[in-house]
Order: sequence, then C-alpha cells, then structure tokens
Amino acid sequence: MEPPKWSDENAAPDLSGNVAQPGVSLTDSAISGDVHNTIVNNMSPYQAQGQMIFVQPPSGAAKVMGILIVIYASFGLLGALASLLGGSFFESLLGQVAEQDPDALGFDPAGFGQYMMLTGLISLVTSAGTLLGGIWTMQYQRRGVHLGLMMIAASFLLGLVVAFMYPEFSDSGFGMGATVILSVFGSGFCGLMVAIPLMVTNNGLDDSSLFSSKPQ
Repeated sequence: MEPPKWSDENAAPDLSGNVAQPGVSLTDSAISGDVHNTIVNNMSPYQAQGQMIFVQPPSGAAKVMGILIVIYASFGLLGALASLLGGSFFESLLGQVAEQDPDALGFDPAGFGQYMMLTGLISLVTSAGTLLGGIWTMQYQRRGVHLGLMMIAASFLLGLVVAFMYPEFSDSGFGMGATVILSVFGSGFCGLMVAIPLMVTNNGLDDSSLFSSKPQ
C-alpha cells in the first residue's frame, strides 16, 4: 500500500544547522576575535592609498607667445618678399627723384636695389625660421623658443654686416654707432619676449632642444 501523498515519508529531509550570515565565510568561526577584527579593518574600501597630489594645468604663456611670434614672422615674410620683388623698382624710383633734385635724398640711390634684395633675403630666411619656432612654441616644444632666439641673433649679426656694407642706406641719421645701439636694443627686446615661456613657472614645455643630440 502506497503511503499518502503528503505523508511524513515523502516530506523533505530536515536540514539542521545555522545559516551563515551574508558576506561571512563558514570558516569564520575558526578565526579568533582579534584576528577577525584585524581582517575586517584592513578591508575598508575608503582607506587612503598613498599621498594625493594635485597637478596644476600648464601655463598658457607658451601658446600666447607662440601665436604672437607667428604673427610677427608672417609680417616679416611679407616685408621680405616686398624687398626681394621691389628692390629694382624702388631704386629706379629714387633715381628719378635724385635726377630732379640731387639734394632731395642726401645719398646716391645707386646700389639701393641690391641692398634691399640682400636685406630681403636675410629677412626671408630668418622670418621662416622664426615662423617655425613660433609653431613649435605653440605646441609647447622647448626647441621652438631656442629656434626663435637663434633667428633673432642671426638677424642681428647679418643686419650689422649689411649695415656696414651699405652705410649710406643703413645710417639712422645719427651715425652708425647709434644704428648699432638701436639694433642691440631692438634685438634684445625681441629676444626677451621670445624667452618669456622659459621664465614662467609651470610652463609646460617638453624636453626637446636644438642643442642636444637626443632624438626629438
């Protein structure tokens, strides 16, 4: 005779014992109280991991000066092209003025075209280098500042050579000594402006350099 459907023989077996608390291992009962507290304390998710360092964003001086250098070099390129293309024209124009009034200019315009073409060629090369230096400076590359300073020094030295080659065209009206002094102050001021990113704290410039053999 079959036992009743809901009899005690068909009932589920009795699973005796204590139910473990959520998140606690069944072996916790074997761990002493002091050791258990130490483990729980070390598992704190809010424990500080080392010293927190706040990093400030780099200064925008390099980007601003880079933009100004690019603008300055662009005008230099335009002036260089005007000198290269218009040297002969200006020489003939000054020649006509000298024919009508020999005392109007105060100098002989012969050779003025060569002077303008030579100064235009120097300005073309140095302005192109300055333009590249300005682009590099905008990109926070230290070598951009180096290149800008080199182009200013080259422009100053080559300008002095041309000034002494053609003193009748380079004289500022106060003598060649005054012309040299004005060139020194002008080049020094430009160099100081270009070097501003190097003097700013947290300038953000990289380690690139024109004076090292390290690959860029």
